[in-house]
Amino acid sequence: MQKVAPGLVEASGGALALADGVRVDVWEFKEWAQRTLDPTADVDGAMAPESALAGELLPGWYDDWVLLERERLRQLRLHALEVLAVKLARAGRHGEAVQAACAAVHAEPLRESAHRVLIRVHLAEGHAAEAVRAYCCFRDLLAQELGVAPTEAMQALMAEAGLGVRGPGRTAPH
Repeated sequence: MQKVAPGLVEASGGALALADGVRVDVWEFKEWAQRTLDPTADVDGAMAPESALAGELLPGWYDDWVLLERERLRQLRLHALEVLAVKLARAGRHGEAVQAACAAVHAEPLRESAHRVLIRVHLAEGHAAEAVRAYCCFRDLLAQELGVAPTEAMQALMAEAGLGVRGPGRTAPH
């Protein structure tokens, strides 16, 4: 190993360990996610590292332990991005909040909670048209992919905002 990647691994007796100073993206991602999910943590410096936006863990590996860890990290990423978007919106950093919410939507396009966060951010910024557009895109995607409508929670969000939306591409009169 020392010939292929000098300084990466340290051997001590019969044990191997990563050398000091070696960065592990999964560790960095987990630290960021824990900070982001902490309700008492400040939003400053909370922007997602590249590892939070990157692809899946060990692509091409299908061992049971990898599949479980990959899913656990995927869920952690989604939750952290949604929480980050909410925190950024509360701080008035709407552009960054939209980016975090869009990253969650991109990671899992059928995840309603991510779409609700995106819509809430648009509403917080005063962009009702963007909120309606986001809702309609999600509604149409659900209908096309799963043959279902958004949940009552999503419909209630739109109604509370005074944005009654009916059928594909039609909004209710106000």
